[in-house]
Amino acid sequence: MVNFTFRIPDDLYAKLKALAATEDRSVNAELLYLTRRAVEEGDRRSAQGV
Repeated sequence: MVNFTFRIPDDLYAKLKALAATEDRSVNAELLYLTRRAVEEGDRRSAQGV
């Protein structure tokens, strides 16, 4: 697993933290979930030639 620093504006972090709480996830777990979803969607679009 790779560790890296990810800087985001305070207002976006607050929204991410609230979203994570509604999903009963940590902020880290929420970022991982959202990133996976985005990458999988990109893979699907690429496979469809979009």
